[in-house]
Amino acid sequence: AKIDDWARQLAMSRRTFTRNFQKATGMSVGDWLLAERMRRTQELLEVSAHPIERIAELVGFGTATALRQQFKQALGVTPAEWRRSFRMDDA
Repeated sequence: AKIDDWARQLAMSRRTFTRNFQKATGMSVGDWLLAERMRRTQELLEVSAHPIERIAELVGFGTATALRQQFKQALGVTPAEWRRSFRMDDA
């Protein structure tokens, strides 16, 4: 798992790493990772023409369906709606 790799690189146990990560960021590793994936997804939707499937791969969601579900839950709009809101100036 990625967390185990990070902990190993820092010569910490997984438990110590996750505790220190929470203390430093105020978030669990999972919450932080999801927030970073959302931030990067937003950025790619705003500035690229990549299809949702490619964005899902690039940010680590695996599938477009997973990306769409997480995006809608987190932001209340679909990725397509988000992208359209930043393409208004093209009209």
